[in-house]
Amino acid sequence: MKSFVIAANILRRIGQDRRTLVLIAVLPLLFVLLYGYSFSGEPQNLKLTIVNQDNGLASVKTAELGRVTLSLFLAEAFIEQLNPTTFDITFADDADAAIAGVGRGEVVAALVFPQYFSQQVTNEVLRRVGERTVTYEGRSVRLLPGEESQMPIATLRLDDSNPLLAPAILQALNAALSAMLSQQQAALEPENLLDVQLLYEGKIRTLDYTAPGIIGFAITLITVMLTAISIVRERTGGTLTRLLIAPVHAWEVTFGYTLAFTSVGLLQVAELFLLSVLLFGIRFAGAPGSVALVIILFTIALQGIATLLSTIAKNEFQAMQFVLFILIPSIIVSGVFWPLEMMPPAIRPLAYLSPLTYANGALRKLMLAAKGLSGVAFEVGVLAGFAVVMLVLGIVSMRRQAHSA
Repeated sequence: MKSFVIAANILRRIGQDRRTLVLIAVLPLLFVLLYGYSFSGEPQNLKLTIVNQDNGLASVKTAELGRVTLSLFLAEAFIEQLNPTTFDITFADDADAAIAGVGRGEVVAALVFPQYFSQQVTNEVLRRVGERTVTYEGRSVRLLPGEESQMPIATLRLDDSNPLLAPAILQALNAALSAMLSQQQAALEPENLLDVQLLYEGKIRTLDYTAPGIIGFAITLITVMLTAISIVRERTGGTLTRLLIAPVHAWEVTFGYTLAFTSVGLLQVAELFLLSVLLFGIRFAGAPGSVALVIILFTIALQGIATLLSTIAKNEFQAMQFVLFILIPSIIVSGVFWPLEMMPPAIRPLAYLSPLTYANGALRKLMLAAKGLSGVAFEVGVLAGFAVVMLVLGIVSMRRQAHSA
């Protein structure tokens, strides 16, 4: 009975706390909505470069007229089948430059059609299905199978650094090729026509791809939770109040907290990286100094967020709830498990508001693709902006607490 009385008292206190009631009601709903919408999308606006060298002609034997030349333009027929929502297509003339663009991260894939693509597809169709009757210059003619030849195939250079996105790209391209081949009534599979060249040769595992995001999420969890709860605990215990009424400035207090918790965070990050590499062999191809810079900027930004949360939280329990309110959207929409390219456009703005999105992107480029600082300049710039803004807001928040002390 005493346990029931204690439980009733706790529930009564929760019922009297409007912020807690709102969080209890909204948090599950937010989780389900974000999860459902974020993970149900299809890839969109993937950058694809196409080099079309196909002359569109096919010379074939006929029973009635001997050898004739057909105008088929099968490469163009394939391109027309590509989903314009899935791919953002640019055309180029230089095949080597287009393929090199994949390595530089400018596009996710480059597709090169050789000069005799239509010719060799036609040869393969006739070889597989036998004679076919077509209309040529107003009369019916029978196309005869020619000699078997080595088939020059289209070359696809694909960035496979994302093990979740690469199969979706191949599926979309294969669907377009299947649609084109079905018009030719061919007994061919798309794999007969694409010479797929993986940028990383499949060496990047799903574990490697998700590891930077998981480490970033762990940093978020540890830093925000530790900082917010510690500040609330010190405020409710009176320690922070005594510190704020002492002859020190609010910015000095804020920098002191930031320095302390950033140091703790870096030690925990070093432990995370060390264990991940030693125990699971995750890919770490980048420079440790560049990775450390990203982590430091990310951690400073998180300190500011935690300081703001500690201002509006009345107790440690509320601080924990606010932390969860930040963490759940972050891990769902920041591309840790599900690529941003496959999220619906309505969800993506939420991703761009989270520092984890940029830390995740920068760490993947550094760890998986061995990019230098120039390759992550955008992400580093955004994280630096987050850090500065959050530090300023943290100082303002601390100053407000000093005045109310």
